[in-house]
Amino acid sequence: MLKRKSLIKQNKKGDASSIVTFLIVVFFLAVSFVVVGFANEKIKEVVDTTILNSTSVADDVSDQLGNITEKTINNGFAAIVAFLIIGMMISSMMVKVHPVFLFLYIIVTAIAIFVAIPLANTYEKVVTNTTLASVASQQTIITWIMQHLVLVILGSAALSMIILFSKLGGNSGLGGSQSDI
Repeated sequence: MLKRKSLIKQNKKGDASSIVTFLIVVFFLAVSFVVVGFANEKIKEVVDTTILNSTSVADDVSDQLGNITEKTINNGFAAIVAFLIIGMMISSMMVKVHPVFLFLYIIVTAIAIFVAIPLANTYEKVVTNTTLASVASQQTIITWIMQHLVLVILGSAALSMIILFSKLGGNSGLGGSQSDI
């Protein structure tokens, strides 16, 4: 008879690199979404200026493309960031870690904060480029998160560490056993 593997690994140990992964994914998505918004804006310009597309369908397509650039990209980025943070918190709840690793988490968080500064500045240089500036000005949520990336990293890491190291006293049943500590 085959045994099913549990979705929750019983011997899973903590992973301090989740905050660095979060940082890299957020930066990559922020730049990618601005570039996608720029491409979408160029497609909208072609649809608007082509003489053959002077129908109501072309107007509807143009409106939908504008809606994607102005709202969907922004809201999609915010949802992805929120889900990444929620995923880090769930991961923190599911693992057991020895208190000695608190210093490792603090060091990894400090490294992530120091890496976040040049990444945020790189994003700022990308969006102040004259080509992307008009599209980037519409992406208010992306710009706000990237301008406050250090605080987002610090808050997420602090909350993750609080969740991770606050459950050391008892066996909550969410991750490994007491013998894992």
